[in-house]
Amino acid sequence: MSSTNLAISPVGLQHFTLFDRLPKELRCMTWNFTFLPRIVEILASRYCNNSFYSQAVLPVALHVNQESRKEAQKFYTACFGSYLQPEITLFNYDLDVLYIDIALQEDGLHRLFGVLKEKELASLKYVAVDEEYLDDAVVDHGYAIAGLKRALKAMKGLKEMIVVREIEINSRPRNHPMTPRVKMKFCTDVVGEGLPVEVEELPDVGKAYRGWKPAKSVQMTAVYGWRNL
Repeated sequence: MSSTNLAISPVGLQHFTLFDRLPKELRCMTWNFTFLPRIVEILASRYCNNSFYSQAVLPVALHVNQESRKEAQKFYTACFGSYLQPEITLFNYDLDVLYIDIALQEDGLHRLFGVLKEKELASLKYVAVDEEYLDDAVVDHGYAIAGLKRALKAMKGLKEMIVVREIEINSRPRNHPMTPRVKMKFCTDVVGEGLPVEVEELPDVGKAYRGWKPAKSVQMTAVYGWRNL
C-alpha cells in the first residue's frame, strides 16, 4: 500500500503513548517546555500583618507525576515568606513577573518590602509596577515611593521593568476591598484583545518615567493590564 493512501487519525495526533519509553533527558526537556511565564501578583492578607500570598496558577508539571514535579521543583523556588508565614509562593526567577498592584497601597507596600529578602530582590529579573505608584496616586506617596525605589535598586539582576496601566472594565473600583482578585493579564493592544473600553495611549516610559529606571541595562516597557471579572 502506498504511504500516500494511509489515513492519519486525528485522535492519534493528540496522544503519545510512548512518552515513558523516551530517555529521561528527553522527558525532562519536555517538562521544561511546559514552564511558561506567569504574572505573579503578591496580595496582602487581610487577617495577618506581614503575611502575603499569590493566586497565580501553578505550573502544570507540578501535578502530572513524581518525575515532572521533581523537575519543576528545580526551577520554582518557594519564596516571599515572613517570620509569621513560611515561604509558600512558588516563583521561577528566569520566567515569572512579580506584579506590584496599587491595591497594596502605602502600608501594604511597606510591609511587602519589609519581608522580601535581599537574595529574593537580587534574583528578580522581571518586575511589573502599577502606573499609579509612579503618578502620585498613593496615600503618603513620598514614603511609599522611597521604599519602592530602594527595592528596585536592590534588584541587581533586573532585566525588565514593566509599567502597568490597569484598565477597569467593571463599575467597582479595582482597589475596592471586595473586588475579586482574579488573574491579571497584560497586553499592548486593547483592540486586538477585543476589550470593550477606550483607553489613553500607553506612555513613552523612557521619557515619562526616566527617573525610575534602576540601571542603564534595565529595559522599561508599558502595557495595559486587566482582569476578567
